[in-house]
Amino acid sequence: MLGSMLHWFAYRYKIDQKQSELTEISYNVLGFLEFREGKFEVVDDNDMLNKAEKMIEKYGLQDVDRARFAYVIDTSTKQVIWSANSKGKPTQADQNYFLYFDLAKQKTSYKPFFAQQRPLLPSDGRELDAQSKQTYNQEYLLAVQNFSLPPHGEYQFIAGLSIADIEKEMQDMRQKFAILLFLSAVLVLIAQMALSFWVVAPIKEFEDEVKSIEAGERDTIGDEYPEELIPVKNALNGLISFEKGQKQRFKDSLDDLAHSLKTPLAAMQNQLDQLERIDIQHPQIHTGMKVFEAQIERMREIISHQLRRAMVTNQGAMILAQPVRPVLFRLRDTLQKVYRDKPFEIHINVDEYAKCRMDAEDMMELFGNLLNNACRFCKDVVEVSAHHENNMLMVDIDDDGMGFPTENPSKLLQRGIREDSKSEGQGIGLAVSTEIISAIGGKIELLVSPYVGARVRLHLPV
Repeated sequence: MLGSMLHWFAYRYKIDQKQSELTEISYNVLGFLEFREGKFEVVDDNDMLNKAEKMIEKYGLQDVDRARFAYVIDTSTKQVIWSANSKGKPTQADQNYFLYFDLAKQKTSYKPFFAQQRPLLPSDGRELDAQSKQTYNQEYLLAVQNFSLPPHGEYQFIAGLSIADIEKEMQDMRQKFAILLFLSAVLVLIAQMALSFWVVAPIKEFEDEVKSIEAGERDTIGDEYPEELIPVKNALNGLISFEKGQKQRFKDSLDDLAHSLKTPLAAMQNQLDQLERIDIQHPQIHTGMKVFEAQIERMREIISHQLRRAMVTNQGAMILAQPVRPVLFRLRDTLQKVYRDKPFEIHINVDEYAKCRMDAEDMMELFGNLLNNACRFCKDVVEVSAHHENNMLMVDIDDDGMGFPTENPSKLLQRGIREDSKSEGQGIGLAVSTEIISAIGGKIELLVSPYVGARVRLHLPV
């Protein structure tokens, strides 16, 4: 915009200079002319004639290239009746030499009006040479004065000059402005890139430090950062410290709880073992001992579950993504030994890039519960597959067993609900799995497998 404004002001300034020059030419030339005996001539005086010749030479009005000219034209005949280069009326043969313009007729005025036009092409249709084509293709600035001399007619005095030099200067200016604009744009882009790097570099470094904390490579954010990032740094360090302290306090409390309950449970179990070694024939005592033993075992399971649940729900928020494949292979080897009397196969179709953001112990318990259920109820095959979808790792555990109930299968995710009332267990395997997945922001679905058995689909964050 600045270049356009400068271009326009420069162009108008040069045109105004040319107009001032043409005004001066018009007044000076007309000052030497007089109309006598039906024609225009220079004042009949040797001194005036000499001054007129010097003035014409000064302004270059005798230019043979027609870059500057001054003449009087009869508006009725469209013929030049006086020209500055001939200092009189030109011959009929010289009429084709002059440049004619399409000028509207104006009122008689002592001040010239200005026009900017290209010359009209010759009316005789002659072919133009290269120089003439250039002349007819360039623009001229004209100063025109109309006057009437009754009864002889109406006339126009036209003083003109080529503005090709102005057009060339403007073209050079436009090229310079274009180069300046290009260089300015390059410099601005370089400056913006440098500024962006200078601004973004601390943020990138900050991000790298947070990732290092997630990966367990460092404990806090320690580098120096610009003043704008200091509140964020302090807030994150405070959050990390609070999380660590909170987790340690929970761990200590859970250890104390486990240690406190371990002693009375051990005493109860020891007393039960002693009673079993005594030969007591009363059937009610045997029944009570069985119930006592079952309740002790259930207490142990409940304590273990509550300890695991507390560890899941109170773990730190920054956990490194763990690979799933090694855990599945380890569990497969274990379950094949546990169910060695049952003929079935476990297929694991999970690649090494399948990872989810979960604590390693929680992952082992999650897949251990679900694979154990699948192995218990399958007939011939258990299959585990995984794929990525919408920034989540989708893990499908399929078997060819009896499957889930057709009505409201989600009830099995509730604590204490089991589909098989004859099998061992307290019905908390799926509930524990649900709690582990919910704690990390995932989801569990109970579907039908391609083997017309059970499919457990896990949505795990990556």
